[in-house]
Amino acid sequence: MMHRLLYAGACCLALAMPYRACAQAPAADSVALAAAVEAATQHYTRVTQTESVLFSGPEYVDHTLPGTIGHQFLMSAEPQLGTVTYRNAYFQQVPLRYDLALDRVVLTYPNQVANIVLVPEALTDFSLQNRHFIHVLGDTSASAQLPAGFYELLQAGPVSLLARHSKFLLQTTVHQSLVFKFKQVDKLFARSGSTVAEVGRLKDLLALLPAHKSEVQRYARQQKLRFSPARREASATKALRYYYTLPQ
Repeated sequence: MMHRLLYAGACCLALAMPYRACAQAPAADSVALAAAVEAATQHYTRVTQTESVLFSGPEYVDHTLPGTIGHQFLMSAEPQLGTVTYRNAYFQQVPLRYDLALDRVVLTYPNQVANIVLVPEALTDFSLQNRHFIHVLGDTSASAQLPAGFYELLQAGPVSLLARHSKFLLQTTVHQSLVFKFKQVDKLFARSGSTVAEVGRLKDLLALLPAHKSEVQRYARQQKLRFSPARREASATKALRYYYTLPQ
C-alpha cells in the first residue's frame, strides 16, 4: 500500500513537470520517475524513523514521593534538548532527561504526552548541554573493573577520563517526620586500555600516564590544581589536557 502511495505521489510530481520534460524519451521518463519514487521513499523513512526508533521503549514512571527534596535528574528536572546515538542512528534536538538514580535516559514524547525510557543496550552515547556521555559495557577482568553504565567523557585519548554520576535517596527524621532527599555522588576514573583506576588524587592519574609525569606534576603545582570533591573533575581534566600538549 505504501509503495502504491509513493508511486502515485511520484507520478503527480512527474505530471507537474513542464511539458518539455514530459515530452522527452520514455527512458528519461522512467529514470525521472524512479528518482522521484526513491526521493519520496527516503522522505518517508526520515519522517517515520524517529517515531519508530526513539519512541519504542518502555514508559518512564516517576515514583518519587511528594515532598522529596531535590530531584533524581542531571542538572535539571525539565527536559533539555540533546543528541543521542540510538539503534545505530544519530538524532539531534531530542528532549531528554538523565535519571541518575536509575541510570536511565528518558525521552519526553512530543507535547509531553508520555515519557519513554531509551533502552540502555541500544543507546551508544548521548549529549546534554555540551556534556557527552558514553555507554560503558563494563570490565570485570582482574586488572580493571568499571561498572557498566553511562559515564561522562571528560577527556578522550589513549588515557581517557570518565566521570560516573549517581544520585541516591537519603532518608532522615526531622521533628519525628520522615524527610527524603536526593544526594549526588560523583566518581572519577582514568582508563588506559584494559587498565582502569579511580582518581581521587593527582598521583592516581599520573600512575596511568606512560610519560611526562614530572612535567604534569609541576604543571599541577603551578596551576594550583586541587583534587577536593568539588574540584576533582576540573583539575584532572586540566592536567590531562596539558599532558596531551606535550610531545608523545
